[in-house]
Parts: sequence; structure tokens; C-alpha cells
Amino acid sequence: MVGLRLGYKTATLTETDIIDHYVGAFLDEMLDQGQIVDSGHCHATAGQRVFERMIVLCKTQGDDVYSYSVGYWGQLLHGRPTLIAGVQ
Repeated sequence: MVGLRLGYKTATLTETDIIDHYVGAFLDEMLDQGQIVDSGHCHATAGQRVFERMIVLCKTQGDDVYSYSVGYWGQLLHGRPTLIAGVQ
């Protein structure tokens, strides 16, 4: 039953759904920190590692980047986004 559920979820979860979810999480995090950013500061790239579907990258006003490594079921890998400081 679990395999059927995960297969259905994988088949119906689009890349747009995943990107929108993590962009929303990024915008919420920035709002909590008092920064105003928009979704245009985010984009996604294909995953590079095993079990990694994509990486959603979002840039802050201070040129830091939040990297969300996302698995095939839309789950955040490694438990939290990675902060990359000072990317130009």
C-alpha cells in the first residue's frame, strides 16, 4: 500500500508544484527575517546526486543563496536548506 501511495504521489507531483512550495518557504523565511524579496530571485536546476530530483536556489538581497535539495517525492533532503554565503 505504501508503494502504491508513493508511486501515485510521484506521478502527480509536478516540478512546478515542488518549486512553488520551496519558493513559498523561502519567502516566508525572508519575511521572518524582515527582508522583502520576490519569487523572481529563485530558480531550479536538475539534481546532481542520487535521490535528488532538483535543487531550488533562492538569492537574498545580500547575495546569499538558499539551496533546497529536493528528493523525488518533493521532500527536502538533509532536513533543511543550505545557506551559501556571498554568491555573486
